[in-house]
Parts: sequence; C-alpha cells; structure tokens
Amino acid sequence: MTRAYASQSRVVMTVSGLIKEMRPWQWYKQSVLLLGLVFSKSLFDPIAVTNVAVGIVAFCAIAGTTYIGNDILDVEEDRNHPRKKHRPIASGQVPIPVAAAFAVLLFVGGLALSWYLGPLFLLVVCTYLAQNALYSAFLKEIVIVDVMVIAIGFVLRAIAGVVAIGVYLSPWLVVCTFLGALMLALGKRRHEMVVTDDPAASRSILAEYTEETLDQLLVVVLSALLVSYSLYTFFRSGLWMMSTLPFAFFAAFRYHLLAHTRDLGGDPKYLFGDRPFFANLVVWGLTVIAVLYEVPHQIIGTIT
Repeated sequence: MTRAYASQSRVVMTVSGLIKEMRPWQWYKQSVLLLGLVFSKSLFDPIAVTNVAVGIVAFCAIAGTTYIGNDILDVEEDRNHPRKKHRPIASGQVPIPVAAAFAVLLFVGGLALSWYLGPLFLLVVCTYLAQNALYSAFLKEIVIVDVMVIAIGFVLRAIAGVVAIGVYLSPWLVVCTFLGALMLALGKRRHEMVVTDDPAASRSILAEYTEETLDQLLVVVLSALLVSYSLYTFFRSGLWMMSTLPFAFFAAFRYHLLAHTRDLGGDPKYLFGDRPFFANLVVWGLTVIAVLYEVPHQIIGTIT
C-alpha cells in the first residue's frame, strides 16, 4: 500500500514538473502572434482567428520543447542560480530521460500543427527551432548577440502570426516587435546583474556586461522603439492612430521606471501585476482596435 502510494506520488510529481517545464506562465509570449491578426484588421474573421489560435498552440508546444532542451543543457548552471535551481529538472523532480521523451512528444505535436497551417508557417517554426538551438549551443555566450537573438525569437512569432492568416508583413511590425523584445531582454539581463552577488555563476555571459552598459543600451533601445512607433503612426495609420502615442510613451517609461525601482525586469509577466501599466496596456489596446476598425469614423458618421 505504502509502496503503491509512493509510486503514485512520484508520477504526480513528475507530471507536475513536466507541466512546469513547459512554463505555462510564459505562454503570454505567444500573444505576439495576435499582432498580425489585429493590425491586418482580421480580428473578426473566424477563419483567421482559428488559424492564429492553432498557431499559438503550436508555438506553445515548440517553446516547451526548447525550454526543456535548454534546461537539460543548462542543468549544472541552473543549480547555481538562486531562482532556477528550483526548476523541476535542476532540482531532480523530473529525471532527464523523462524530460527528453516529453520534449520529443511536444516537438512532434508542434510540427504537426505547424504543417497543418502550411509550409510557410512550418518554415518559420523550423527557423525558430534552429535559432533556439544555435542560442543554446553558443550564441548565448556572445555578448550583445545573446539579447538580439532573444528579440529575433519574438520577431519570428510575429511573422508566424502573419503567415498563419496569409496577410501582408509590415516592416513596422518587424521593427517595433524587435525593439520591444530587445528592450525586455536587456531589462532581464540588468535584473540578473542586480539580484545575484555573482551573476556570472548563474549566467556566464553576465561577466561581459556591466550594469552601466545595460542601462545605456536600455535607454538607446527604448528611444528607438518610441521613434519607430511614432513614425508608424505618422506615415502608415493616419491621424487617429497618433492618439495612441501617449499610451506607448507611458508604457515604455513605466517599464523603465519599474526595472530600476522594483526589479521587475526579470520577467515581464510581473508587469501585468502593476496596475498603472496593465490599465494603460488595456486602454492602449482598445484604442488601437478602435482606430484600426474605424470606430471614430463610424461615430462621426452617425453624429453628422
């Protein structure tokens, strides 16, 4: 009886650990696939919404594969990290062979869904996998390149969202996604520098950075992001889209403030717990949708 209970308990712990390894709290990253859906004005197209939803599930599976693969490769390094040492593989909750087998299942499932969405979507997913493999192999050890590769991963997600519904890929979408993701990646590196006494012990590339350098890079990227988004509103979307600029500036400035005063740069998901940031994000999103779908014009037409 006791032996059977212990066996059942180990299975439950292993399954729980595998779910944690998939980082469900980071699935919000796949929301980048929604950008193409919104900005192509396909938000109310049921076929487009279905395709993007399938694409998000595919990327969750593929991302789970890369998370598990990275944790297997970095198991010794993670055990020296104050937070990562509690991850299921690093802590021993999930045996490495079990984790590897689960990663294979996720990999196959993700590729199957990607193929369902078409060869171009599959190509983007394969590129994402190759990028992650190169990052894990050696790119994460090259200063500056490490954060740029992370940002490119988000660009690939944005491209995947566009490919899934077969619409035009705007260069503004690529540029703004890259700069936004790069800003978050630099904020994360800065957080890792601040929270540990020996940053290089948990991530070797941190030995190449200084806190001052990361602060300067963060300001440069933040400025470039705001200029790029401003130019997008000026030249591509008309006067009404310019009304979203205050929200964009507040979001960037609020992130910069929180990264320096509350150490929220470590994981962007904590930003959603900041009420001013979250409220601004919601209002910004609703305003963008209203402008893109010509709600102001309809209101004016009704009044006149």
